[in-house]
Amino acid sequence: MDSESADKLMEVLLQMRINLRQISETFELQTQEIRQQLMGIFERDIKELDNCLQQIDEKLSECSHFISDYRETYSALAGMRDKLLQLGADPGLLPPPLPSGQLEGVVAWRVQELKASAKL
Repeated sequence: MDSESADKLMEVLLQMRINLRQISETFELQTQEIRQQLMGIFERDIKELDNCLQQIDEKLSECSHFISDYRETYSALAGMRDKLLQLGADPGLLPPPLPSGQLEGVVAWRVQELKASAKL
């Protein structure tokens, strides 16, 4: 092999090395950009989940208040129904009472009721 051929081969190898370095740098930059985009999506979705939990917490707090209101109104209505019965009236049946217990039990009971009536 003459020196001119060897020089050409060396130039080709050098150019391949330069091209490979450029490809590698481009790949690294694109990888970093994609990583940053994915981190942004990840952080956005974490915030969205936190927001969902906050809304669930708010609804459960509201639900707790509604349960308390229901129990108070039910108690007053049951007393009124008893008085109407004593007066000879037929006031009809009361709505179902809530199960005794905490929020968890009432929510579980209501979910079962809604599933049974195909509303959930």
